[in-house]
Amino acid sequence: MSEITLTLICCYNDLDQFNNFVASLKNQTCTYNLIAVDNIGNKNFNSCAAAYNSVIDQVSTEFVIFSHQDILLNENDALEKFLKYLEQININDMLGVAGVKFDTPGLFANLNNAGDFKFKNLMQVDVFDECFFGGYSEHFKINKFDEILCDNWHLYAVDMCLKNLIAHNKNYICDINIKHLSPGKLNFAFRKGFYKLLRHYKNNFKFIRTCCDHCKTEFIPALYHLINPYRFVDLLHILKVKILRRRN
Repeated sequence: MSEITLTLICCYNDLDQFNNFVASLKNQTCTYNLIAVDNIGNKNFNSCAAAYNSVIDQVSTEFVIFSHQDILLNENDALEKFLKYLEQININDMLGVAGVKFDTPGLFANLNNAGDFKFKNLMQVDVFDECFFGGYSEHFKINKFDEILCDNWHLYAVDMCLKNLIAHNKNYICDINIKHLSPGKLNFAFRKGFYKLLRHYKNNFKFIRTCCDHCKTEFIPALYHLINPYRFVDLLHILKVKILRRRN
């Protein structure tokens, strides 16, 4: 039997969704370890950062993947493909499946229920989505998730990506075929977390785009974004994406 080089970590609060995720893993062509973090009833953890940090030191494999519970792997070699892409990046780089560039409106993703732009192989981005991402285990053991800045269930991967950019490391996405069942929630908890992130990195970035939202890091735009989620600029963003789609 070949050596296991990959561990998946999944924090779940819905047992049916988690069981479906595990079922989609059973026919994968590569071997792996699975660490399941039980948070049913949200009784053990108040944030995903805390949940992941609680088990990261248990990982003994070279690579680690952090996955949402509502992920389904559509192809039997999806995990093997992701592992091969992991082997191509540097030890302090990270890899996801859906991402954005600060200077380009729209989402780059091959997920079957998301993505404004498709791509092939590996693609460098500024930040990626939390739904499915990973890298070298050693990187995440040294660079723990920020439980203070990311004290809920949003933006913990974005924060890691921003730290990576500041350290001159790279963030990538890849073209594996998976399905993310949830479109995400842009609720007040998300907007509050995004406001904290914007102000935290105000001296590093003038503007931050995530897979779900975007805003300048200056105080007035960030505050306005927090209290007024329905903005005219969002309509402009939608129009820009449509124009870029037609050009491509």
